[in-house]
Formats: sequence, C-alpha cells, structure tokens
Amino acid sequence: MKENQFNTIIIGSGVSGMTAAIIQAKEGEKVLVLEQHKVAGGLTQTYKRNGLIFPTGVHRLGSLAPNQPLWHYFNYLGLLDKLDLVPLSPTCFEKFHFPDKTYEVPQGHDAFEQKLILDFPNRKKSISRYFKDLKNVIANINLYDPKINPKKDVSLQYTGCLDSYFKKIGIQGQLKSLLCANNPLHGLSSSQCPVLTHFIICDSYLNASFRINETKTPFAGALAQCLKTHGGKIRTNCHVKTIIVKDKKACGVRLATGELLLSDKVIYSGPPSLLPNLCPQDAFRPVYKKRLQNAKHTGGMFGVAMGWEKSNCPVAVNDAYIYNSWDVNAHYKQQTLGEKNPPEMVFLSALPPADGASKEELAVTALMGINHEEFQKIQESYGEDDKKIYNATKKKLAEKIMEKISKVYPDARHHARIIDTYSPATFARYTLSPEGSAYGIKKTAQNFLEGMFHPATRIKNLFLTGQSIGFSGIHGSIIASFNLCSTLYGKSYLTDKILNQAGSQQPKTCQENIQ
Repeated sequence: MKENQFNTIIIGSGVSGMTAAIIQAKEGEKVLVLEQHKVAGGLTQTYKRNGLIFPTGVHRLGSLAPNQPLWHYFNYLGLLDKLDLVPLSPTCFEKFHFPDKTYEVPQGHDAFEQKLILDFPNRKKSISRYFKDLKNVIANINLYDPKINPKKDVSLQYTGCLDSYFKKIGIQGQLKSLLCANNPLHGLSSSQCPVLTHFIICDSYLNASFRINETKTPFAGALAQCLKTHGGKIRTNCHVKTIIVKDKKACGVRLATGELLLSDKVIYSGPPSLLPNLCPQDAFRPVYKKRLQNAKHTGGMFGVAMGWEKSNCPVAVNDAYIYNSWDVNAHYKQQTLGEKNPPEMVFLSALPPADGASKEELAVTALMGINHEEFQKIQESYGEDDKKIYNATKKKLAEKIMEKISKVYPDARHHARIIDTYSPATFARYTLSPEGSAYGIKKTAQNFLEGMFHPATRIKNLFLTGQSIGFSGIHGSIIASFNLCSTLYGKSYLTDKILNQAGSQQPKTCQENIQ
C-alpha cells in the first residue's frame, strides 16, 4: 500500500474518532487520524495554567469498576493499564446544594434508593418504581453494556418526556428536582429529556464514578498510545478541505494544503452540520442535508479554572452542583450577561493531584450553562481584534460564579484563586462545535429520531461517529464508534472479542483509597 493510501481515514481525534481508529487498527487495518488542531484529543485534551493541569471536557467517568459497562470498552481498547483512575467517595460522589438543603448522593443503586425512601417516605412506591424501571431499561438496550444481549431492544419505548414519566409514577416537587439535578451532564431540561437518556446517565454514575489523574496519565495521551501500539497514525494541523467522492464512493480526502490522501473508507467524527460542506454538492439528498445542517444543538458552557487549597477543597472527592432554586431547569433559559442576574446553576469538579506533587492546590473547574442567545453575544465580542468586551464579559461571569460559590462555601475566596476562564466561543474555535455546544445535537423526547443518525451514509464507505450520532458523553461517544464498527465487522464478532478479552485476564482494580 502506498504511503498516502490507507484502509481508513478518520476525521477528528476526539474520543469517538480515536475509538473507531483503535478498533480498526486492532483488526489489522492501516488507519490514519486527521486532527485540524495542533494537539490531538478533542475534548479529552487538558491544558496547563500556573503549574496546574485542567480538563477541557472530561471531568468524571462512570461504570469503570471491574466488569461494569465502560470497563469492558476501556479494557478492549487497552486503556485500563494506561490510566490512573481515582474513585470518588462511595458515600457521596455528587452533592446538590439548594437554598435550604444540601443533598449527598451515594454510589450504588440500592444505597441511593434507600436514602431517597428515608428522606421521602411518603413516595416509597414511586421511588421503588423508578429504580425498577431504570434497571429494566438498562437490561434491555443494546451496546450500553456489552455483556447484555437483549432479545428485543426497548430503547425507543423509553424516549418519552421525563416530566411525563415522573408525573405518571407520582414523582414531583423536591424529589423530582433531586432526580433531575444532574441533567447538566447531558444538557437537556426535564421537559425535553428522554427517559432513556436520563436512565443511561444515572445508571452509569451510580454504578461507580471516577476521575482520571490527568497529571499522571493524560486521557488523550493514552488513546494515542493505544492507537500507535496497533500501528495507527495521527497527524495534527491537518484541516480537511474535501472528502473525495468518486462513483458515489468515498475514497479519500484533500487537505487545505492541497495534499491528497487516499483510503478505502472515510469516517467523519466532527459536527454533522459541517459534513455537507466537505462533500460534493449533490452527494446527499436535500432532506438529509437539511437534517444535518438544521439540527439543533445543546447549549455551551462557560468555565472558570481555579487553584483551590487541598486542605479546604470541598470537591476533592465529589462533584457539586450549586442551584439558585429548586427549579433545576432554570439554568437552560438563564440570562447571565445582565448585571444583576446570578447563575442558576454552577457545577464544580476537581482533578486528582499527581503522586508526590508539591503543589498545595487542586485544579478545580467551575461550569455554568450558556444558552444560544447569549452565545451569539459572546461570539460577536470574541471576534473583535482587541477582545476588550469579550475579556470584560469573561471577568464579569467569573466573578458571578465566584460569588455563587462563596454563598455555599464562605471561605472560597480565601482558599481558591481564579487562574483562567473560557467560553463556548473557545469550544467553537477549537472543536468546530456549532455555537460551542457541549453535548452535540439535541436528542429531545419531542424529536428523538430526528436527532439520531445512522453511522452509514448514502455515500458508500463514508461513515459517521461521535456523540451527535449516538448518546452524549464519553460512554455514549465510545458506543457510537462500536456501533459504527459493528456495521463493518458484525455486532456479535465485536462483542465476543470484547468479552473474551475481559475473560482472558484478571480484572484490573482501581485504586481503593479515596484521595
């Protein structure tokens, strides 16, 4: 095979692109991953400020204890022995702060169910029904857990609205708010969120929750290492200008530099709305092209990177959500750019310290949602030469976040310092995500199927992957690529390989001590 010719070219080096690349490289294919940015990894990247390492997108991972769903995928990809996975507190991995109450969520379905029943004894029947339904749905959907092979996939039966489901089983008020309080992890309000999406997210983190020690074992580096182990290659600073299509078949790409790279298959893992611009004008039917280009996306995130003294850090072993009220949907429509408008929700998470690190601070990230309307205003100022208004806006939003944090943690200003800030405009620039979307295409209960795309396209040998194609988050992105590769090699073939590899070795246990 010639130097510029490959079995598969993958556009984008995020977790979906890298997963697809590793799977195919393990099958002996010559694989090339192309990344438009100077650093590979997409939102698995980290960045360094004032001696601390901060994540861009991966704050927490679920279901990574031995034999759990994501563990099997990480094990097959070869990631487990390349990552230092630090478990969050078993008694409180999530903490929800409301104006008059703080609620701690333990790991484990049974532990959480019993805690809810203790706090809401008059809703015992509804709570038990909720956990029974959750377990039933998880046990009857494909690919989420490779150990599960249901006779009938029930996914589409649970794409109805979460609000309607809660009303049906008698969950309301503060109990409903608690169960919806982690919805920022997928960017959908309870009025739009499908029951299926909610169950998948909740199950994953209740199984077990971990952080990656990015200082010691960077996630992006581990993915790259796994790919290179199997002969795959990554090229950065490679902006794909065109996907070459001949006789209705994808056969390579042309870079912005004019360089031609040929391949048997092309896999696109970027934002689907940008795909038509890379292909010949008549490559897709108008209806399909319209679906791609007009798909609605989740909102973006404004982030504040902080250094927080280890001895006083409230999120050293758990994540925290600070809500302005019991209305956990308010932040989806909040207007934070106004002078007096406080954030409706702030999410806090920290990275584990490196072994033997001399630094007395933890790298803490605070996140706040930004809707599309406010993104447009931020983007306009981001485009100005001096960025004076943009920088002033970031400073104002960072101060609002710090003020919100200080109301719950009064000593925050004494023990934490703001190091850096970023906005959805930053995401849009580095990941090409439309409007700086954090979780890709919206897959709402009202338009669930319209937001889902098959991995195979009308163009032969052109495939799609990414969180916009499947479910959001790391788990969803990885499943999207396994689903894609199932169309190439067969679902049974791949799942058998995953499970056989798991059975041929002693499961790696994650470190037991909470740091």
